[in-house]
Amino acid sequence: MKKIITRLISEFFRDITSLGGTPFYLLVLLSVFLLGLFSLFFQLLFGFVFTFGVVVLIRTFYFKKRPEPKQVYDFIEKIDAASFPSWHSARIVFMALQFMYFFQNWYLTTLLVVIALLVSYSRIYLRQHDWWDVIGGAVLGIVSYWIVGVVF
Repeated sequence: MKKIITRLISEFFRDITSLGGTPFYLLVLLSVFLLGLFSLFFQLLFGFVFTFGVVVLIRTFYFKKRPEPKQVYDFIEKIDAASFPSWHSARIVFMALQFMYFFQNWYLTTLLVVIALLVSYSRIYLRQHDWWDVIGGAVLGIVSYWIVGVVF
């Protein structure tokens, strides 16, 4: 029984972590565009590009191994294998803040906070990041949200 529960928890966190991934973010971006929410679309697009640029810049000059290190053969793999900051955490925190501000709905805000916390924790549970990586990503998501608010 314990083995089944452990497997279910692992599958849950593997699935929930995808909500902070690039494919899901791009799907949300496309959906927002198709719904005609163009200001939200450009804010989300700017946040995606900005967080990506900051993550690549940091990982170029500061390489921190993941809890389960990956093999590195070239620059792209080095960026992907680096741990700090967590881009999953940055994306989900940024996206959650954007949707919270845009929709200003208490129930949606509660749901988004829970999802952001679960995605961030999933990165630790799956041994892709440690707490500092996730905190760094969350801070990057908050800073990105603030910058988008200034620019737009």
